[in-house]
Amino acid sequence: MRQKISRFLYEAYFYLCGKELGANLLNFQFLPSYYFRRDVKADGSRLEGRLLDVGCGNKPYRPYLKQVRDYIGLDYPVTKNIQDFEARPEVFGDARCLPFAAAVFDSVLCAQMLEHVDRPDQVLREIARILKPGGWGILSAPFIYNVHVGPHDFFRFSPFGIKALLAQAGLSLKSLRYQGGIGTAIVQLLHNWIFSAMAGLARKGGAAAGIAWLATALMLPLCVFTNLLALGLDKLAVDTERFSPNLWVLFAKE
Repeated sequence: MRQKISRFLYEAYFYLCGKELGANLLNFQFLPSYYFRRDVKADGSRLEGRLLDVGCGNKPYRPYLKQVRDYIGLDYPVTKNIQDFEARPEVFGDARCLPFAAAVFDSVLCAQMLEHVDRPDQVLREIARILKPGGWGILSAPFIYNVHVGPHDFFRFSPFGIKALLAQAGLSLKSLRYQGGIGTAIVQLLHNWIFSAMAGLARKGGAAAGIAWLATALMLPLCVFTNLLALGLDKLAVDTERFSPNLWVLFAKE
């Protein structure tokens, strides 16, 4: 019964607040979703033909990639045990050694995955290998963010680091977007800290879980305020290059 109640409350939260790229202002993860939607709408048309989504998860970007005719999702085998897939990957495999021949994909998407691999340089070399000449790719990666999905969380990436990794892999950087500024950096860390604490309480069950869910409900209107405040601070554009929490990169194989 306890599990059914918990499941109902989780589903109610996502019904009200949206999920993944559909997150709305009530959601504590609204800010990353806001910038992901903005940038995939701007750059998604570059990805076409046969696409490999490296670290696809639930494939939240798929509805935005209208030019893609053959969408192949790949995720790491370990994720089968730690993630409840709503849209299962077509392939389970290791991004450090992709199970595909050379030059067989027109496009590649690698979103919020690179930090979870102990050899990101090797992943990018593999992406370069399986991408056709003239093919395009999108990469997103965090610069300022808390540890997540531990112990499979290894790196953070500055703009300079991303540029160097792409160059080493033989990929050409076409554009780099900063996904938020100091507002998103501060507010998202605060949201994650608060909601991580409440999730810990919820897992204890009993009265602690009740307190956690009540606090979550009370936090919803506060999230609207803090999310809007973060966007306002971001628009000041003060030192965005140094304090942006996430990077969105468009690249190509020449």
